[in-house]
Amino acid sequence: MIGTKKLRTIRKEIEQAFAATGEDPIQCLERQIASAKRKGDRTEVMEGLKRFLESPRSRKHRKHRVAAKK
Repeated sequence: MIGTKKLRTIRKEIEQAFAATGEDPIQCLERQIASAKRKGDRTEVMEGLKRFLESPRSRKHRKHRVAAKK
């Protein structure tokens, strides 16, 4: 079933899955990408996952302005 998930939840699940192997997730993905490129396979999904894991963990949330009452 597909539902709404926050990015931090997805990131945590991915990191937990890679933690089971005991390796750094970024290095593991780099090896898999290199291997796939040597074989001539497509690597867009793995490269996107690597970029996602390398991206900053949190951003400042925008505060919503409350409009003045007239």
